[in-house]
Amino acid sequence: MQINTNCEVSFHYALIDAKGAVIESSREADAPTFTTGQKQIIAGLEAGMLGKSPGDKFQLKIKADQGYGLWSEDKVFDIEAGMFSDIENLEVGLVCNVTTPEGEDELVCVVAINEDLVTVDANHRFAGVDLKFSIEIMAVKAVSA
Repeated sequence: MQINTNCEVSFHYALIDAKGAVIESSREADAPTFTTGQKQIIAGLEAGMLGKSPGDKFQLKIKADQGYGLWSEDKVFDIEAGMFSDIENLEVGLVCNVTTPEGEDELVCVVAINEDLVTVDANHRFAGVDLKFSIEIMAVKAVSA
């Protein structure tokens, strides 16, 4: 069965950097599964799988705007340092959840610390980056609409 709308797809992937090194891979666990048309994976990855069948192995190059989006300065902001008082080892590079003024949880990375403010970046770590995936389709089955 080929991948089309209303399919459940299991696949393995390796995310590869510009030098050909594997950054991330699904091979150490069960194959990830998603349902087409549900926006459960990045748009470029899903689009690149359409028409593929179990056993197909291929590579995809995905532009940033079809991956994790473009990097945005608006997603870098300051938070009062006192909001991090419960964190023992606050340091640049720490990834944590913060609650936005709208009450939503957001994953951020600490990028700077000073006496009064902590600067965080809520961009995805691959925002603004063109991606290269090596994909193997493991299983495809139809799901009811």
